[in-house]
Amino acid sequence: MSNSNEKITLFSNMQMWYHKHVIHFMMIFIFTGLPILSHSFSWIAYLIGVPISVFYSTAEPTYVGIEICRALHRITAMLWIALSIPFTFSMIFKKWHLAFRKRKDESWKTYVTEELADMKTMYIDFSYPKRAGKYNFGQIAAGLAVIVFGLIMIISGLFLWFRVSLDSTTVSIMRLLHDIGFTVFVIFLIIHIYLAIHPVNKAGYNAMFRDGKDDLEHAKKKHPGMFVK
Repeated sequence: MSNSNEKITLFSNMQMWYHKHVIHFMMIFIFTGLPILSHSFSWIAYLIGVPISVFYSTAEPTYVGIEICRALHRITAMLWIALSIPFTFSMIFKKWHLAFRKRKDESWKTYVTEELADMKTMYIDFSYPKRAGKYNFGQIAAGLAVIVFGLIMIISGLFLWFRVSLDSTTVSIMRLLHDIGFTVFVIFLIIHIYLAIHPVNKAGYNAMFRDGKDDLEHAKKKHPGMFVK
């Protein structure tokens, strides 16, 4: 018989550390990126620029704010990339669980159908899934999408940073890709936050922001796919 107090590690110290700090980076990206993305958010640049513009007799607060946002955006991007490198390498040598778990004897249609049914069971019926692993189908798809769009954001951002040597068409394409990536990330964060505080994910939320562990018996019910050999 299993000990009711027995624990299982869901998240490593590196995963918890990175996740906590990525929240800060994303908030800075959003607040510094919105004024650059659209004039509708120029008020953010204005608020940032007002206290700084007093040191420049001819500088308009919004212009100063935009330049500060642009500089902070780039500095934050470089710090994020620098911190993401060791995180990525640490995860390469561990089981990341970000892989679709289709069985060899089933079709993609059956796999997707059953995984979507699992998600309904969890998020709508508030019950335990039948086959979900550490991450369910939606979480795996979202995680892979974040990686792809993260790379798009990095590459397009670097092009825009050194756009002086680029033609206008390339700059426009890179700006469009960066704006699309920005929008996708904002939408992802809204959904991610909602699902993170969803009652069905309470144990996972506590694990991420506490000791990285969950009760073994609960994990077997919530993540049955983790225990299938």
